[in-house]
Amino acid sequence: MFQQILERSLSEKKSVTVYIGGQSLAGGVVKLNGDTVELRSLEHPQIVIRLESIDAVALL
Repeated sequence: MFQQILERSLSEKKSVTVYIGGQSLAGGVVKLNGDTVELRSLEHPQIVIRLESIDAVALL
């Protein structure tokens, strides 16, 4: 299910919020690899997250 939301964010150029261990990161999906997702935000030009570490994803 996370994969579908992340793919939608990538194709529609919409932001997502990713929740990991009680923390959250917001950004746009730039790239999806087999086991990682790469986000970009105004604060951070490159954020790489392992898919297995994601607790929840929200499409904005």
